[in-house]
Amino acid sequence: MSGSSSKAMPCAWLAQASQMVDAALDALMPGGGAAPQALHAAMRYSVFPGGKRLRPALAVAAWEAVCRLGMVSGVSPDGPHALAIRVGAAVELVHCYSLIHDDLPCMDDDDFRRGRPSCHRAYGEAVALLAGDALLTLAFESLARPEFVEAVGARQACLLVGELAGAAGSLGMAGGQALELAISEQSWPGRLGEAAEAVQAMESMKTGCLFEAAARMGGIVGGASQPEMDELSRFARQFGLAFQIRDDMEDAESQDVESGRITAVSVWGLEGARDRFDTSIVAAKRHADHFGEAGSKLRDLLDLISFA
Repeated sequence: MSGSSSKAMPCAWLAQASQMVDAALDALMPGGGAAPQALHAAMRYSVFPGGKRLRPALAVAAWEAVCRLGMVSGVSPDGPHALAIRVGAAVELVHCYSLIHDDLPCMDDDDFRRGRPSCHRAYGEAVALLAGDALLTLAFESLARPEFVEAVGARQACLLVGELAGAAGSLGMAGGQALELAISEQSWPGRLGEAAEAVQAMESMKTGCLFEAAARMGGIVGGASQPEMDELSRFARQFGLAFQIRDDMEDAESQDVESGRITAVSVWGLEGARDRFDTSIVAAKRHADHFGEAGSKLRDLLDLISFA
């Protein structure tokens, strides 16, 4: 539900993965002219053009970290990464739904997203709400389509659905958003410890859970062992925390100090937030290093969100 770093892609595979995810999303979604036209146009408006597709990229990086095929330099739609691209596209649909709902007046009330009017500003609140609902539903439909279930196996398909549902629900993104609303309604002067604990819980649910789902879903289609799945989870938690802290730091200059919004920066200050960011990056790198050379793409993603 947050933005993304403005840093350039560190290597070609990320750009390739982004293109392949866009192609997968395009194939999964109805055309913008399909009836009801306004709904499908709003869905596509919110998905294309996307950001850096970090969550699908994490699925690809996790797949490669655990697969038994060795390192693969490129990413192609028909190559060995194809299943990771497909699960990454499902994660991205959930992410895009969350952005639409996050921008609504009843939530963060943002008029712009990625440099243009947010979905509810372009299509109206009712259509935007439905577009978010439809993208969320499409994410799960995509994991239940017969050709995908046949490719991954029925048990793995069920595991993938469970991972994504858990990340999106009341113990994941939706719960994190609810925590953010509750936090914003409270007064925190003199309660730094409580505020810090609340922020950490909120950000781990609102942002971190979907990153963790992406990594675990890549691990599932890559045939990860249980210890490997645990290591991917640890990496993704630290990656998600670092990502959100960086996002809070980048937003700090434009935040209204009277808005009541509690973030890593408002709780710890810029220096304190930077210290926690650095700690998370170091921890995430340690977990990526567990996979040796096969974890190179995980380390690329850390480079992407790290400060120059």
